[in-house]
Amino acid sequence: MEVAKQNYYVGETSNQLRDGYGVYYYANRFFRYEGDWVKGKKHGHGKLLMKDGSYYEGEFKDGEIDGHGFRKWEATGDNYSGEFLKGEMHGHGVMNYADGSQYRGEFDHNQRHGTGVLTDRGGNEYEGAWYKNKKHGQGVQTFL
Repeated sequence: MEVAKQNYYVGETSNQLRDGYGVYYYANRFFRYEGDWVKGKKHGHGKLLMKDGSYYEGEFKDGEIDGHGFRKWEATGDNYSGEFLKGEMHGHGVMNYADGSQYRGEFDHNQRHGTGVLTDRGGNEYEGAWYKNKKHGQGVQTFL
């Protein structure tokens, strides 16, 4: 018989709620959170680690990834530094792709959206408008 996996917490508490610094281990063992807690919710600076080596480090608000942070995807080698809203890239940020290309600009729900600059690994660059992850509207393409 397999013992049931359970969530567990090691850290500071107040009024029987997680409050202060602590580490939370999820039952599925894929995730672990290390960081600040307020009234039982992840809030402040923290790090969400994944078993595959991926992670997010940055701001949490009311239990959600929200504010400025850094996200690394182990499987692809991509990383992002910028603004998040409810766990998604949202606002201004920089995405560095494993192939050497980079996007600097606006994101909307994990997609390039607004204005931004995409530079490929060869130095060719598109600067302009984006809509749902695609070049859209006014822009300038520069080839080296």
